Amino acid sequence: MNVLTWEEFQNNYSQEQLAATVGVFDGLHYGHQVLIETVKQQSPALRSCVITFRENPKKILHPSSYQGSLLTLEQKLSGFQNMGIEYCVMIDFSNNFAKLTGREFLAALYIANVRFLAVGVNFQFGHNLDTNATRVEKLSEEIGLRSCIVKNIMYHSHAISSSRIRHAVLEGRLGEAAEMLGRPYQILARRERYAIAEKSEYFLPEDDLLIPPEGQYEAFIKDNDTIQETKVNVVHNHLALMRLRMQSEKIRLAFVDKAVQEKEKIVWL
Repeated sequence: MNVLTWEEFQNNYSQEQLAATVGVFDGLHYGHQVLIETVKQQSPALRSCVITFRENPKKILHPSSYQGSLLTLEQKLSGFQNMGIEYCVMIDFSNNFAKLTGREFLAALYIANVRFLAVGVNFQFGHNLDTNATRVEKLSEEIGLRSCIVKNIMYHSHAISSSRIRHAVLEGRLGEAAEMLGRPYQILARRERYAIAEKSEYFLPEDDLLIPPEGQYEAFIKDNDTIQETKVNVVHNHLALMRLRMQSEKIRLAFVDKAVQEKEKIVWL
């Protein structure tokens, strides 16, 4: 997968025509996966492209109310690559970028060889969110860009969204989160210290990843090709693990229901 900055993308790094989708893609849940599959269906005439943000714009614009992320940037890029995306454009959100109107943004996509754009029903972007999905269709037609509005994917009669998954994780409803994600909720974490008295190792989640409420959870831990079943205690925003066989400073942890989850079938990001 070719990863480009917005500047490289605008300078016509790729001379190939592209099918693209745009969004934060926090969680890469079922709704995101359908958007990406819609883009990939334009192959081989158009190469697949995801346009996303290095950091969630909400974190930059509203830091005090931002609750945290469902994926690190590393996990998100891994997910795109696993799904067969050929180009990923990374936007560093800034005040200058935020001033682009919807029309200006769509025109920039066309100049950069995007010829097909897929967005979700609830998609909004542009300065002061001046462009919704319906307006994308109208503006795209004027510019000469084909567009497609993808319907929401529903879960228990409500649309799947990153916000809904975020609430489920924060409330400890990890089974619901997994059903909306299409895989167990996962965390990347780094070893912080070893407590001799407790015989526990403490790990701190990477970046600003969400963790569930304090308590004990079933989990699988992955280190390279090794997977270990264990219990994890969430304590003061840390993950406490006992009798961990792995020595790496960085691990992947998946919160699971071992009664239904087979560790060999987990999709790891």
